[in-house]
Amino acid sequence: MLRTIKRRARETLAAVQYNRYSRHLSAYDIDLSFTQAAQRFSTRQELYRYMHHYFHHLAPKELREHREWFSRENRGFGEDAFHAMWFLLLREFRPQRCLEIGVYRGQIISLWALIADLLGLRGEIHGISPFSSAGDQVSSYVEIDYLSDTLQSFAKFSQKKPELLKAYSTDPAARDYIASKQWDMIYIDGSHDFDIVLSDYRLSLSSLALGALLVMDDSSLRSDYRPLLFSFGGHPGPSDVFDKIAAQEMKFLGGVGHNNVLVKTRTTEDGATK
Repeated sequence: MLRTIKRRARETLAAVQYNRYSRHLSAYDIDLSFTQAAQRFSTRQELYRYMHHYFHHLAPKELREHREWFSRENRGFGEDAFHAMWFLLLREFRPQRCLEIGVYRGQIISLWALIADLLGLRGEIHGISPFSSAGDQVSSYVEIDYLSDTLQSFAKFSQKKPELLKAYSTDPAARDYIASKQWDMIYIDGSHDFDIVLSDYRLSLSSLALGALLVMDDSSLRSDYRPLLFSFGGHPGPSDVFDKIAAQEMKFLGGVGHNNVLVKTRTTEDGATK
């Protein structure tokens, strides 16, 4: 009973903070590229607030409609600021071949397709997932037909066709699939277990084109980001991979909440780019 009271009190406080945070503020009312925003709003707290404000006051209304639909009935996770983050990343970098490792009901890949349509981008959208309720050390999921659900959700927002592979990211078929192409953007959003995140990171890095983007989900737990009552800092596994390895090997572009954006910028002695 006491736990329920505390949870409801926190939810109420989170709603109040969310509403206050979503108000129009002239300091953030400027349309920037992702790179410009990360430079102008140089702390994680400021950049998150800019992205949250952008979503509510500057982004195309289609992004808000998309977010609202996936928020209903727990169709997707994430936060408002992430929709703005993806819009600004795709608008600035215009990736042609995009991959999500760990698709959950299609929120991100359908958002990419929606943004691509809004911006007139022509490219490929790929996803790898077991499309099952299989979880990990920190997550569990409902029992539904995830592949059918994902395709239906995708079709609601775009006439594009995603290329989806039903597999765990550590399966040989998935590893071969990732290694067979040169990617312009990869989003690591699968398992939260350290060893699997590290495997996903290593394979992604070797398969990214020079100048391509790598976005890591749930990875800001070790950073100086202080989550709001309606936001989340991340999980230990992805956060350790980002903090101890990825941030040391790639160029860090900016962090929006628990998402961290990196760029592959250089070539190592063995010929691989980082």
